[in-house]
This record gives sequence, structure tokens and C-alpha cells, in this order.
Amino acid sequence: MPPVSTKYHASDANEYEPGSRNRVLKNLLGLKTKQAVDTEEIKGYEKAYQYVVNNFRVDQRLHVSDIDAIHRHFFEMIYPWAGQHRSVNLTKEGFTFPPAQFLENTLQTFEKEVLAPNTPCSGSEEDVLVKIAKVHLELLFIHPYREGNGRTARPVATLMALQAGYEGFDWSLVDKRFDEYVKAIQTLDWALMATLLDAALVR
Repeated sequence: MPPVSTKYHASDANEYEPGSRNRVLKNLLGLKTKQAVDTEEIKGYEKAYQYVVNNFRVDQRLHVSDIDAIHRHFFEMIYPWAGQHRSVNLTKEGFTFPPAQFLENTLQTFEKEVLAPNTPCSGSEEDVLVKIAKVHLELLFIHPYREGNGRTARPVATLMALQAGYEGFDWSLVDKRFDEYVKAIQTLDWALMATLLDAALVR
């Protein structure tokens, strides 16, 4: 799991679980603490990872609907909107993500201009890292889901690495440079992201 950061601020303020002091989003399990949610998300990650390993081919081009399915498998036991795109505007630590009203058009462009040319993922190691960095960055910059964007983007990156013949990433190495990771996302610096992924790639 990535390090805990300041929570999102959303345009819909009536979306937190009663009794959670506005710290936990409304959820199917009635969880009221971040620790309880984290415990369930660990289970969700394993489910999403197994879905990725068992349901995608190495020569498969990815679509936004595939990423939605990964998000759904990750969070469907926790949130009723798992796999669905957000309808609220989000900001985090002063950074504003693309407005919800333009989200579907933005995702169509992402699928055509980013996912299509970079998946299935193959090529030299340098090419592979650049392709994964571009998809990873754009997906996180768009932030299509109310919660769980980073946690979904990591299985997607892992899938692309598997397509290219690698074993995935040691994300703990990325987390050690989390400030650089956030900077790369907010500035769409794919070269910096590729450097961070290079250090974490399991060859």
C-alpha cells in the first residue's frame, strides 16, 4: 500500500460513513476506521491481482473497461461504486484533478492516445519502462475513481510488465521515494516515473 497522504476533498460532502468523523467513505461493510478499511483492501488487492494474472493475455490491448474491471474486483466488497467513474470533483493537497463533467471524454482520449499505442506492452527494457510510465502517469493524473486510483494503477502497471516478460514491481521501493512519485504524477514527468519504475522492476 502507498503511504497515507492527506485525504481527498470532494464536491459532495455527504458521502462519509456515519460515525467515522468524515474519515471513511460510506461503504458496504459499515466500516468506520481507516485501519478496518485497510484490512479489507489487502484482501481486495489479492483478488484484483489474481484477476489480472488469470484473465489477461500477454498480447491483449487494454481498454478503460479493463481498468474498470480491475478496480471493481479490488473494491466491490467495500464500495457500491467499485468500477464506476467518479461523479465528484477532487482535490488533494492543493492539486485539482480533471473535472468530473469532462471525465468520460478525457478517458476516451486516454484510451485512444495512451492505452492503445502502449498495450500490449513489449519492446526493449527502456521502451517498456517508458510505456508503463506513460500509462501509469496519465491514469493517476486523470483519477477516474472516487477512491483507489493508485491502488488500481499498480496492478495495471504490473500487468503491462507481465506482458513484456517481467515479473512485476517491488512497489515498496517506489514508496521510499513517494515525494518524487507524487511530483511525477502532478507534473506528468514520465522520465522521472520511468526512473522510479526502473529501480522497482522485478527482472
